[in-house]
Amino acid sequence: MILLQKRIIHIFIVMLVLLTFNSQVWAGEPQIIGETAVLLDAKSGAVLYGKEEHKKMYPASTTKVLTALLALEHSGLTDQVTIGPNPIKAGGTSIWLQDGEQLTMQELIYALMLNSANDAGVAIAEHIAGSADKFAELSNERLRKIGAKNTHFTNPHGMPDKEHYSTAYDLALIGREALKNEDLRKIMTTINHEIPRADPEAQRHLFNHNKLLWSKTYGYKGATGLKTGYTVEAGQCIIASAERDGMELIAVVLRSEGFNIWTDAVKLLDYGFNNFTNRQLVQGGTVMADVPVKYGNGSVKLLTKNDFYYSLPKEGQFDLHVTTEPAEDVRAPITKGQVLGAVVIRNGEEVVGEVPLVAQEEVKRDWGTTLKGLIKWGLLPLLLLLWIRRRVYLKRKRQQRLARRRKYYNYLD
Repeated sequence: MILLQKRIIHIFIVMLVLLTFNSQVWAGEPQIIGETAVLLDAKSGAVLYGKEEHKKMYPASTTKVLTALLALEHSGLTDQVTIGPNPIKAGGTSIWLQDGEQLTMQELIYALMLNSANDAGVAIAEHIAGSADKFAELSNERLRKIGAKNTHFTNPHGMPDKEHYSTAYDLALIGREALKNEDLRKIMTTINHEIPRADPEAQRHLFNHNKLLWSKTYGYKGATGLKTGYTVEAGQCIIASAERDGMELIAVVLRSEGFNIWTDAVKLLDYGFNNFTNRQLVQGGTVMADVPVKYGNGSVKLLTKNDFYYSLPKEGQFDLHVTTEPAEDVRAPITKGQVLGAVVIRNGEEVVGEVPLVAQEEVKRDWGTTLKGLIKWGLLPLLLLLWIRRRVYLKRKRQQRLARRRKYYNYLD
């Protein structure tokens, strides 16, 4: 059954036609003390506020969000990590790891994210990549996949280096990727954690530096992470996130001062929750079309590849249309997951997003159908051409006979 004929595109036409939100009164943009800042909708990826968000800055320990994410992507939580001689030379905040000591990867990530332990960062890097330098290469490769174009890391912890830099926007992208990992979410929201260590005098108790999670003064309702940071060169830094009513926001502030790092983050999050909402306009995995396949047996169903969320101010008028536009000429063979069109989201005439349409299943070339096509479009024209050639040949032969007869009669005369 054809769910949607080709080029009939209005699936969710007028999802939100001239829709008006009349909730809270629009509040002015927040006044941020930090040198650079950004507020990102975690689901849609939309920038809701920016202050020099693409300016390159020292990221300090916010670097560790990516280190933790790579640790979870490239190792198991129960992996045993043997500490070498380099972690104890990391400098800065530390849990004083000892050469030869063994901890699980999970305990090292807790130390990295709660206590901001630089030595744990080096131990993780060496376990995964063999060295901190190799780990930096892995980090930069992952950054390119995330889309953090203005970020370059040289170490796993964020200690000052002129070639180690990022931007508020890129750090928000890193945070957005990190929030997709449930293990990392659990670690980032843990307030206290105790790690087992052989030395009874070694530091075991870890306490989360992110006051948004626990402070009576600066605690924030719905806080979900992520990480603070500080060096003299970087100043106070934070990647903060919070979730309310199904909407999750990421606030990044770089080079703030003292308690302003908390008030800046709170201002950004409040601004986002008070003035914006988001709507899921496309659900991934939904069948949107069933289109015929040339040279194939039947048709192929097209699915949306991913979800699509759109961020909206709570006040304003919108003319949102979600339409599906399958490819015009679909031919076998087709591989499962092959892109064959798109769902296009428009606000009025402006395209605000696209979701690829992909094949639900493989469609092989049907040689019987192909042969029929060749007969229809190849054999019949060939037969017609042969018939024309035959007619031309017979006409020429008839003309030759007539010419011979005329020559004979002229000879008799």
